[in-house]
Formats: sequence, C-alpha cells, structure tokens
Amino acid sequence: MKFIFSFLFLLNCLCFQAQEKDSVVNSEIEDVVILKNTKIECHKIYEREKANYEVQSKELNKLNFETLFYEIFKLKELQILKSNNRKILIFNPDFRTVNSVCGNDFHFKCKHYEKDIQNKVFKKVWKKFNYLIIEKFFDDKVIIPLMGQPFLSFEQNMSDENNYLKRFDIKPSFIGIYQDLNNIKKEFHYSSHRKHTENLKIHLQKDRMIAEDFLQLDMSIFPVVSGYSNVYNVKIIIGIDGEELNRIDILYQYKYGKWNLLKENYP
Repeated sequence: MKFIFSFLFLLNCLCFQAQEKDSVVNSEIEDVVILKNTKIECHKIYEREKANYEVQSKELNKLNFETLFYEIFKLKELQILKSNNRKILIFNPDFRTVNSVCGNDFHFKCKHYEKDIQNKVFKKVWKKFNYLIIEKFFDDKVIIPLMGQPFLSFEQNMSDENNYLKRFDIKPSFIGIYQDLNNIKKEFHYSSHRKHTENLKIHLQKDRMIAEDFLQLDMSIFPVVSGYSNVYNVKIIIGIDGEELNRIDILYQYKYGKWNLLKENYP
C-alpha cells in the first residue's frame, strides 16, 4: 500500500479552503445552526474551543517532550527501523490527518475561537534539542526532513523559508545534490549524527519520492481533550521505499514528571 499523505493533505487543504470561503460568505454568523433538524449551539462550541486552548496552552509550558521521545523510541517498530541497513531516512515531523470536521456544515457556519494551539505545540515539540535526540537515535542515517506533502514538495522544503533545518538552526547540517524530474542538479539539506561525505547525491522519482533506497518516518504529536490532563496523541507511520509498513496510534499522559502510556491502538 503506497503512502497516501499527498491525497490526505490535499483533502485537508480543500476542507480548510471550504471553511475559509464559508467564513467570508457568512460574515454574520448565528449563535445557533439548524442541521438536519438538530439545533447546534455555536456559542457553546466557541467557549469550549476557547477553554481547551487556554488549558492546553497552560499545560504546554510545563511539559518535557525530551523525555517523551525517549519513551517513543522504546517502541519495537522504531527499534526495527533503526536497525534497517538503509541509510536515508525521510522524516516528516508535521504529519497531518484529514480534518475530521470536513463536511460538517455547522463547523463552517459557527464562529470558532481565533487562537490555534497547533503552532505553539509544533515549536515546542520539534525544537532543535528534540530533533537532535531523533538524530542521535538514528545514529548513522542521513535524515532529510520534509514537511507537508513529501511526495510533492521536496523542492519547496529546500527553500530557505520552508527548510526545517534552517528554520530551527539545526547544526551541523550538510548539503547534498539532487537531480530533479527534469534532470537538473540542485542542492538540498540533510543532517546526521555522524559526519557524512559532502555532496550526497540522490534522484527524485515520480510516485516514489527518490530513486535511492530509503526509510520513511512520519510523526504527529498533538494534545487531546480527555478526562485526564496533559494527554498527547502520538501518531506514527513507518515505511520503506514508499511502501507503508506500520501505523501506530498511542496516547501518553505527562504526570509527576514522566510520560505514561495510556492507550495503544494499532490500526
């Protein structure tokens, strides 16, 4: 089964575009929406989103994600990925799933709380020090961080404004050479715990990302609303040469300075 992130991301974008368009059209949004004879109280949705943001934002300042990564890397699937002899790891620290509210009219017509926890979480979870933990774990592998749509945006990820390694000042980083689909040679950035020969060469390939043997690791770490405090959902997808191998969905809770496993779900 091929990775489906490009499709999922595209679908997600369409959902957000629909939401944005609807927000423009509905400049005056009612407090109540009637959907299939059901009354949706928009003001309650707004207040709930505001309360969730305030709680999660306050909790975020107290969390130590460094220790979470040490727990994650105990997973046997990641240990197996580490031991694989392929040396190139395509890493997506910003894996997104399809927006679950897509298609729900009340979601687009109701007013929503203006602040979004997503950017704050990303900056804290994927800051430089935590990335270096991942780099050290994979030791001798070459890591190429690609965010968003990895199959479609290799070149966009290498631009100065989008490049993860530059944005978070990851050093040392190295410059390699890739050959695009038009056989034009260009530079790309990668990192590794061990120093590698400069000018690593790879070739982009349609429907496979790169022609060389590679591993792929996509991760999402995000807070969830539950009856417990400090609960985060960790989603992981592992693949080899473009073929998906494992999906992992785990809940962890941060309590008394430690991350504890709450729930495992292997789809």
